[in-house]
Amino acid sequence: MNSADKRNSVKRDYDLIAEQYGDEFGKYIEDIDIYREFEKYLPDGASILDLGCGTGRTYAYFSEKGYKYTGVDFSEKMKEKAFALHGEFPYIVDDIMNIKEHFSEGSFNAVFAVYSLFHLPKEDFEQTIANIRDLLRDGGVVLLSYQLGEGEAFVDEPYLKDAGREILYMNYMSKLHVDGVLESNGFEKLYESEKHEEGDGVIGENGNDAVYVIARKK
Repeated sequence: MNSADKRNSVKRDYDLIAEQYGDEFGKYIEDIDIYREFEKYLPDGASILDLGCGTGRTYAYFSEKGYKYTGVDFSEKMKEKAFALHGEFPYIVDDIMNIKEHFSEGSFNAVFAVYSLFHLPKEDFEQTIANIRDLLRDGGVVLLSYQLGEGEAFVDEPYLKDAGREILYMNYMSKLHVDGVLESNGFEKLYESEKHEEGDGVIGENGNDAVYVIARKK
């Protein structure tokens, strides 16, 4: 299975769970402390690109605060559910790997990439960080999350059980690797937080360790 096959498998899985996911999380913001930390680095009316925007909960949060929001997601079903919940808003359905086809360099003050980049194979993650750098203005910031570990796997996803599937592609990475990718692309790390997550709706039978990073383009 090549990188494109892995990404497409994620798209198919999220198409299957879009309705259920939106009903449970379409308006619910978890980790609000991370959002507030991110906002400390945003100018008034900042332009934000959300990679993996799903069913629109981040749109609802950021638009209410006056930010200029654009979402990208691979799943057409997620977009349909997002519009049903929040009305229409700037939303592009495409593979994250294609974001530079839609925007010119320096288009955004900030990129929000939480709960999405861990579905990218290693080489795609590295290319996406380079693409994010190009789309950010000088001094712009990215908030991203990843899951600690090494290697890749297809893991249990609780929502997929209801839809008849029990596998979801994940790529696990070390802090050393992620920090190295950010540094090599000209980012300065501003903030890092690690959280162990477990319980209903959490990926992985035994939970996972998630890391959140805010970094600034130098």
